[in-house]
Amino acid sequence: MSEHSVDLPNMTITRAPMWQAVRLPLRMRIFETARRLGESSVTELAQAVGLNRTALYFHLRHLERAGLLTSRAGEPTPGRRGKRPRYYRATIQEVSFPVEADSKRDGQKIADFLKPWIAESRSVALDTKSSGGMTAKRVAFHWENFTEDEAGRIRSLCAEIEDVVRRARNRANMTRKAPTANHHLAIVFAPVDGHVMPGPDIKFKAK
Repeated sequence: MSEHSVDLPNMTITRAPMWQAVRLPLRMRIFETARRLGESSVTELAQAVGLNRTALYFHLRHLERAGLLTSRAGEPTPGRRGKRPRYYRATIQEVSFPVEADSKRDGQKIADFLKPWIAESRSVALDTKSSGGMTAKRVAFHWENFTEDEAGRIRSLCAEIEDVVRRARNRANMTRKAPTANHHLAIVFAPVDGHVMPGPDIKFKAK
């Protein structure tokens, strides 16, 4: 496994193969694992993401076709009839999405991208058997009328949370091991049109 480089370029999603590569949470996890580990064998990647090699190869092909990963053949493996293992590494540092503010198509694409991530996080939050489920934390949704001062305070708190998340990501980037998440964090704070009435206060709290 080679040393991980932090000087990789970024990639802007502009072609269909790119979209096919990043639209599934699993593929983004595979890409993120390869980015953090540096050049890794298929066996190392399979162990890190918890997939068998056959299933992993399918997703690696999509990621390589889109240009997020590149691969090379290693030296022939003794005792395996000269078979050459493949090694993969990330070609980019991060993925970005160009979005036009007034484009319904772009808005729908962002929604389609986020939908499986939200569904996955929601299933974890509502699973009482999960270590991150309702037995371990409180889930609350609020629709309110806030003053400008209150909204400013919420924005400040969100910025503080983003700073904590940024430090956690930087800490993870420093490790040689692909970390697994121990918490799901989802924050949505958005203004609505004035005619929209506040909704109910919904809380789920473990007994």
